[in-house]
Amino acid sequence: MSWKEKAVSLGTVLILLLSGCVLLNGRVARAAQGAQQTAKAAKPAAPVEAPLTEQELIKLLKHNKRHLEKVAAEVQTRGVDFEFTPDIEKKLTKAGAVEKLITYMKQFTPSARAARKENAGGPQVSAEEATAYNKLKAEKDPDTIVKDAEDFAQQFPKSSLLTYVYAIEATAFQQKNDAANVVKYGEKSLELDPKNLVSLLLVSQVLPQPQMLNVGDAEKEKRLSAAADYAQKALKEIDQLPKQSNESDAAYSKRRDQIASGAYASLGMVHLERSRMALEGPDMGELTKAEQNYKDAIAKSDPPNPADYYRLGEVYASENKLDDAIGAFSKAGQLAHGTMIEQLADQQVQTLKKAKMSQPKAAAKP
Repeated sequence: MSWKEKAVSLGTVLILLLSGCVLLNGRVARAAQGAQQTAKAAKPAAPVEAPLTEQELIKLLKHNKRHLEKVAAEVQTRGVDFEFTPDIEKKLTKAGAVEKLITYMKQFTPSARAARKENAGGPQVSAEEATAYNKLKAEKDPDTIVKDAEDFAQQFPKSSLLTYVYAIEATAFQQKNDAANVVKYGEKSLELDPKNLVSLLLVSQVLPQPQMLNVGDAEKEKRLSAAADYAQKALKEIDQLPKQSNESDAAYSKRRDQIASGAYASLGMVHLERSRMALEGPDMGELTKAEQNYKDAIAKSDPPNPADYYRLGEVYASENKLDDAIGAFSKAGQLAHGTMIEQLADQQVQTLKKAKMSQPKAAAKP
């Protein structure tokens, strides 16, 4: 099972942050489809401010031409995920925005929010910088995203948007199944903004994957500790996600749970891998923690991620809970029908059933 099948994609996470319901999983990132996907393409992340996309804002304007105060309130609550350019301003004006509203909304762009966070009123982005960022955000091809992100970083090395640019680049490397560069650019993003939720989720999910742990024990524990730290920080950021206007308490809770499921799965992987580092058989204490984390991840995700059930099956098998392991692998296969996860889960089920049959039967009570 590749790390890509487990990692949260930017598109999935963005969606969860942006929409009132599910998923995302991907949680951001990028659109209502994400919510329908299961672990084979479980995909995660974007800024914590839950910003409106250009298309969402245009639609909101068209539906509230006579009530622009509602548009202003929504933008104040969520922000926008793009920078204003002359072309975008024309589109917004055509949709019903007036000059005063456009000026007001410019306070809630990514660069304006970043400047406020730094409490320094950082420099406004240029039209060229805004155009490059919006183009990058709209790009779909991962190779093009990587090239454009590198070009952006070289052209605008001091940009307040760089944390988002590196998060997008990390997600592109996720699509390319390049785990090392997901971590590299995710951490570059976090160096600029330690609270970037997309990057926290991406790096926490990739670092504890087996292909990232083919190193010495000291380095392995260092990476596992870092993954756990990122996951815990992500959970803190999720707790602070703002409630959207007109979002019910139930929808708000569900949206946060959906995003949090990825962080709990990351913690589960950390403890599962630590259990395997014990010198004399699996560390049962670490397995107990892994079991609870994966149960939390599954309980908070709708639909559940098949990869979480698969890993939970591995935990149960290590704990010699064969019936529970068979149940978890079976569920993983059902959720991931037609994928590699289903094939691997079916193999595990068959192996465990044979193991059960070979176990000595308990003596009958007299």
